[in-house]
Amino acid sequence: MNFIVATIELRSSISSTINAYGLDYCGANAVVPAGNSNGEVQLRLLCYDRAGAKLSAFTDWKEGTRALVTGNIVFSDDSKQPLDLIITTIEPNVPQDMYCNQVVLGNAFFGSDEIRERKNDQLAVKIGTTLDNSDVTTWLYLETHESRKKKLSDRIRKGRAICVQGYLREYRKDDSDSPYRAIVASDFTTRQEQRKSGRSPQTSGS
Repeated sequence: MNFIVATIELRSSISSTINAYGLDYCGANAVVPAGNSNGEVQLRLLCYDRAGAKLSAFTDWKEGTRALVTGNIVFSDDSKQPLDLIITTIEPNVPQDMYCNQVVLGNAFFGSDEIRERKNDQLAVKIGTTLDNSDVTTWLYLETHESRKKKLSDRIRKGRAICVQGYLREYRKDDSDSPYRAIVASDFTTRQEQRKSGRSPQTSGS
């Protein structure tokens, strides 16, 4: 699963009930704010449609204001679509200039063995994440500072599972709805790989 805690700005409510991931949700369109609209992370918020304090806070949320939200990020099989954020908790009583954007991407793997050098001493590696109970893969980039190049070089192997902590960022050109999407990593971890045995498997027979 992919966890997020972020200040989210509500743009508009979705009037109809959304059936997704086996449950019914109330929905809304929202963003993780940025300095300009091209850099906002676009989200479809999903709040479980059951009476209670969380649903009341969600439905009373005013358009154009921010709330502190925790939940699970779900990547779509269509990169043009906003990310789904299934809400776990919501706190609307926060300063409207507050900013938070922290993600733990737990379901990911290296999609390439290539480390690309970017501007401002940044490195980028293609990574993938699969949808729940599916073989459909969504692609994005892991970006990190060049000070982690040795760790990245030591760990990178196409297909190897990785857990990433950082923040989400997107960029859309004016003439395109398909964003450049990345997680800017403050750190990442991998499971230690098992050494392959050089011995051939034994066989038995008469």
